[in-house]
Amino acid sequence: MTNENNTENLNKYIRDLERKNANLEKELEKEQNEKIIVIQENKKLEKENKELKKQLTQFLASLSALATSDKTAEAGGVPSSKTFYKRNRQEGKKNATGGQPGHAGHGRKKPTPNLPPVYVTLDECPDCGMPLDEPVKGAEQKRTVTDIPLPEHIVYEVIFHRYWCNKCEKIIRGEVPWLPPNQHFGPAVASWIAYQRMLGLSIGKIQSSLYETYEIIMSEATILKLEKWVADTLKEDYEIIHKEIVKAAAVNADETSFRVDGKNSWLWVFTSTMASYYKVAPTRGHTVPEETLEGFNGVLGRDAWKPYDVVKCAGHQLDLLHVNRWFERAEIKHRIEPRTLLTSKPAKLTKPGRPPGKFLEFVDGIRSILKRAIEYTENDPPPSMEERKNACKEFQNEMKVLLDREWADEDAIRISKELRKRHDMLFTFMEFGGVAWHNNDAERAIRQGVLHRKISGGRRTWKGAEVFEVILSVYETSKKRGQRFMGMVKKKFDLSSENEIQNVTAS
Repeated sequence: MTNENNTENLNKYIRDLERKNANLEKELEKEQNEKIIVIQENKKLEKENKELKKQLTQFLASLSALATSDKTAEAGGVPSSKTFYKRNRQEGKKNATGGQPGHAGHGRKKPTPNLPPVYVTLDECPDCGMPLDEPVKGAEQKRTVTDIPLPEHIVYEVIFHRYWCNKCEKIIRGEVPWLPPNQHFGPAVASWIAYQRMLGLSIGKIQSSLYETYEIIMSEATILKLEKWVADTLKEDYEIIHKEIVKAAAVNADETSFRVDGKNSWLWVFTSTMASYYKVAPTRGHTVPEETLEGFNGVLGRDAWKPYDVVKCAGHQLDLLHVNRWFERAEIKHRIEPRTLLTSKPAKLTKPGRPPGKFLEFVDGIRSILKRAIEYTENDPPPSMEERKNACKEFQNEMKVLLDREWADEDAIRISKELRKRHDMLFTFMEFGGVAWHNNDAERAIRQGVLHRKISGGRRTWKGAEVFEVILSVYETSKKRGQRFMGMVKKKFDLSSENEIQNVTAS
């Protein structure tokens, strides 16, 4: 009996061991499968890691990343609206704030009163209550206060006298030359709306301002209709501005994206000392500058955008700040803090390592030539035009020698190739008076279009785009000439009718 029990226990023990062994084999197989999965996931993660590193490199060179540092924003061409700091462009010691020693003081010109004075009198002393006699002669104090009357809109009727024509055998009437048919708002309202639009106000804000200021309720369609009325009235001035641009001695050009009807289009600007001409077009190609500047014999200031090359004129001036951005982007790649064009600071590495000697030799050489050329034209007293032209040839030859060298650095090769193509555009500002070495005027002018694009996203129709380009051109031109935009608009309407309205309201 005992042997049978031992045998049974032994068999039971063996079965338990076999069952445990089977479970261990299953767990081992499971762990091996999991190990294979982990290895596969590691390979996948390594691949994703490489892709993320690539994306990180691209991001660090992107506008959003460059905008966070004053050392990289200008190099990346980041607009001022995207930067998170106020860029200090002045190197060296700053001037103290306020009036500078040796400079004449200045302030707001005291206006001349156009209303009777307001007298402030007292019957008793405000401190002790003692009754007072007549004011002390010659001891009065004056303060000139400028204020505006509370705005109120005016409402008037236009009465058309009708007459019987015996020849035509019908009743006829006259028409108001300054008022379109079925127009229920006058020219002053229309010019005010156009001005608000140029300030960048949305239609909703204009509606709110009209109601709060003048108690006028106006629909969106009416606002757009009045804006178009102003544009139609200023069409002749728009064409005159275009002719003035073509006749100008120097013009700067730039372009930016501008959506029309939800599709990508482009806003171009051509600006001179006294005028700014805007054009909305569906293309960024050469047809716009070629057609706009047909017959232009001055100097065109521009960036490196190739379509400007087709413009035939006295000369092209490449924006040297644009050229410097090429250098700055390359400096970021070489772990060097980007430097301005007129800087004299030595290169500073942002990370430990060996400085790229050949690249620095190339960049410093180009910057040195351009800087000396700019400073030469700004000498006091200024050199004569003959001296400038002679110096220009010397700088051109020096630049050509530097660009023709065999450079090993890939960025130096690329930039030198671009500069060789535009070698005749680098020193045009030395050969012609009144030509800037930068394109700042056009870049400032194009920002007005960027402002409107950010607020409204562009224009809904091409008719709206035409309205925009006309009014914006007249608006910016009036600012250049120190004139009031609304005054320019009112001149286009019949002044005699305005006098009639004033006479009627006065009576």
